[in-house]
Amino acid sequence: MNEKTLAGKVAVVTGAASGLGLGIALGLVEAGAAVALCDIDDAGLAEATEGADEPARAFAVNMDVTDEQSVTAGFREIVRHWGGVDIVVCAAGIAPAYPLVDMPVDKWRLALEINLTGYFLVARQGARVMRGRGGGSMVMISSKSGLEASKANSAYNATKAAELHLMRGWALELGPDGIRVNAVAPGNVFAGSKIWNPEYIKVCAEKKGIKPEEVIPHYVSLTALNREIKRPDVANAVCFLCSENARCITGQTLVVDSGQVMVR
Repeated sequence: MNEKTLAGKVAVVTGAASGLGLGIALGLVEAGAAVALCDIDDAGLAEATEGADEPARAFAVNMDVTDEQSVTAGFREIVRHWGGVDIVVCAAGIAPAYPLVDMPVDKWRLALEINLTGYFLVARQGARVMRGRGGGSMVMISSKSGLEASKANSAYNATKAAELHLMRGWALELGPDGIRVNAVAPGNVFAGSKIWNPEYIKVCAEKKGIKPEEVIPHYVSLTALNREIKRPDVANAVCFLCSENARCITGQTLVVDSGQVMVR
């Protein structure tokens, strides 16, 4: 995205040290926004901010989305640095893939903490800040698995579906404050992903009865476009939803999956 559609806006992106969060943060910088990249991975954040299109508009913030004090302190630091917040993107997440009978309860609880409590804490603080600024935009990064469940993925299915319903409720609640809340539900984004690590791919291969090297081509083949989804595809969707071009869109889910799951 070359047009500076978000010039003058301040954005907060969680999970921004790697994966989709990083791709979205870099896309927002490219669209003209000043972006706070939030994560617990300080080394990853340093590398990410240095690699931004314009590093001066990329600000690293250590934030643990599961910790209320950390989220509050992070937003306070961002407001002190840039004067406010106009955009919040919740992208921090994990996907512990286990069959139901083997699912460790600690992995289940960790997914709830990061994928749900983390979204709640960041959205709550973002809304508090944006209310005082006259409005803004939030985007929840869900997944196609939030619309159509995937096998042996209980925690991810549950949290990604719940994120969509949280988004709808927040859109109703925050609309009078001029805050739009939407979601992006990406399909499988492999390049640069921490979720699609070799161990996760191995688990998927076992579920499908195929070789690990066949996993990515298999998932791409399930899409109507037969096209692999890249991080910029998701970033472009987020930038659109945060721009004035989407000023009358709230409470909606934009599916970026090359045509694998249809919204019903």
